[in-house]
Amino acid sequence: MFLFDEPLSNLDAKLRVQMRTEIAKLHQNLQATMIYVTHDQVEAMTMGSRIVVMKDGLIQQVSDPLTLYDYPNNKFVAGFIGSPPMNFIDVEIVREGSNYFVKTTAFKVIIPKEKQDKIKSYMGKTVTFGFRPEDLIDENIVKDKEGKLVKAKVEVIEPLGSEIFLYLTAGKESFVARVPHHYKTKLGAEVGFVIDLEKTHVFDIETEEAIY
Repeated sequence: MFLFDEPLSNLDAKLRVQMRTEIAKLHQNLQATMIYVTHDQVEAMTMGSRIVVMKDGLIQQVSDPLTLYDYPNNKFVAGFIGSPPMNFIDVEIVREGSNYFVKTTAFKVIIPKEKQDKIKSYMGKTVTFGFRPEDLIDENIVKDKEGKLVKAKVEVIEPLGSEIFLYLTAGKESFVARVPHHYKTKLGAEVGFVIDLEKTHVFDIETEEAIY
């Protein structure tokens, strides 16, 4: 067994990438158990086959990288895994007819049918709605927008070469969208995005535990 305690923290960005690869190769060649301590979620996701996420000395979740990304146990895990981190917005659960929605002053989106049973007891209450920047899709390439569309104003544009980060506001709410490098917009423009509702999360506002 080998223990690595933040071995790459003092290296520059380029060397950290190289050393991640070298340590991964070493692990494959030795076929030995390696315990790797890091505060860098990129290192954890790219190198770990099983990740233990801890906060204040307590284990929050133990799983493989993709399970942590897709099914976080709580808000802390959801915010730790992913870059940029998951967007969190406090919303109210409302019901219209047979459907439930998450609602703010700026937008209202439907909760998927298969997840509505988990949310019924929160009707009329405030919860935290979570969605990842990469799960916002340009409205111009989506046909079915009903109950999924969010309109927002572009506040900041960060071009990163292969992709762009858009910092957006909708009413009092702020969130980030991760879009392809060819996406065209300008500061102050109103843009529309469809949320991939199957990949959204809702957290209890007091316990921060995942409701779904």
